[in-house]
Amino acid sequence: MSSVLGVIVITRNGDRVEFYQDPESYKGATTETTPLGEVQSHALGALLRQTYLAPASASYIAGMSADVVDNHEVKVKVKAGGEGTVVFDSAIALLQGLFPPTPKNRIKLADGREVIAPLGGYQYVPVETVEPSNDRSLESWTDCPAFQKHVKDFKNSEEFKGMHQKAQPFFDAVKDYVFGRELSMNNIWNIYDFVNTQLMYNQTYAYRLPPTLAETARGLANWHEDKVFSDSKINGIGNVAGRTLLRIILKSLERIAFNDDPLQFMLVETTYQPFISLFHMAEAVTESGKALTGFPDYASAFAIELRRGSPPDLRDFVRFKFRNGTEGSFETVHVLGHKSDIPLTEFIYKTQGAQIMNNKHWKDVCGGSG
Repeated sequence: MSSVLGVIVITRNGDRVEFYQDPESYKGATTETTPLGEVQSHALGALLRQTYLAPASASYIAGMSADVVDNHEVKVKVKAGGEGTVVFDSAIALLQGLFPPTPKNRIKLADGREVIAPLGGYQYVPVETVEPSNDRSLESWTDCPAFQKHVKDFKNSEEFKGMHQKAQPFFDAVKDYVFGRELSMNNIWNIYDFVNTQLMYNQTYAYRLPPTLAETARGLANWHEDKVFSDSKINGIGNVAGRTLLRIILKSLERIAFNDDPLQFMLVETTYQPFISLFHMAEAVTESGKALTGFPDYASAFAIELRRGSPPDLRDFVRFKFRNGTEGSFETVHVLGHKSDIPLTEFIYKTQGAQIMNNKHWKDVCGGSG
């Protein structure tokens, strides 16, 4: 049986209030997290603790400090662009579940007294916020002329125009429930986000909304965002959200594989866009053979485990797992045509050419101003 050396976990923020994105530039307005979103992220953190820090788990990371966090073993990156504080709040809530307060978080002073950290031993895990003004790794699609051209070309395509026609009955039906918002496939993300938010937090609206409208809005938005944030080629501009994140993934895998590097748990808290690109870049399919497409639910997680093979093959392998939203457990995902774990060296070989290395590389690829 293979053993887990470490893991990279990419998570989507928890629930929030309405979030408007410009349909052309994808720049977003302000939004705020909700107690529901914080609960979702906290529960995900507790699940990750149970999965990777519990000795009885099949995915237990041996040797990692489970009770009191060792900040050399854990690294956290948090997207600080669109959706603003929501992503940060989600990361903090997740870390509270991953490393809950413990009376073991104490120190003995020279005079013999012992002091426990506040709130019953609260653990303060360092978080690195990633602002797009100085680091494009977690928000590479804004201020990117090449990506905006990709979006424009898609919206001028016959496929897009055909879907807009097919969606017209939906727009007619939902008109009275979006209060003057633009009714078009161009604005479908914002229509969906408004309907979904009202359905969750506005009881009067929830009682009035006809059945199937929310589901149809989700389906159309899923189709739209999947087309926008993907590409037919692994190194295509449509995958830019995944290509900048890929650099973090590959670098972290190399660090975990290196015995003298203490890193064992890499957490990346972000928004939905990179998930779509990564699903396409990795050609990700579930064990049942269903391709992963579209945007994940709130508090979803994509786990990339580095595993040491069992004798006689002691190579390092990579296993992918996905959990959509807050229900159920992680499901193994197969990538790049494999039906089992993929060797680390093969995964690096097949994907490294698609990664965007740094801001200068991003500017060259995208024509951006970063």
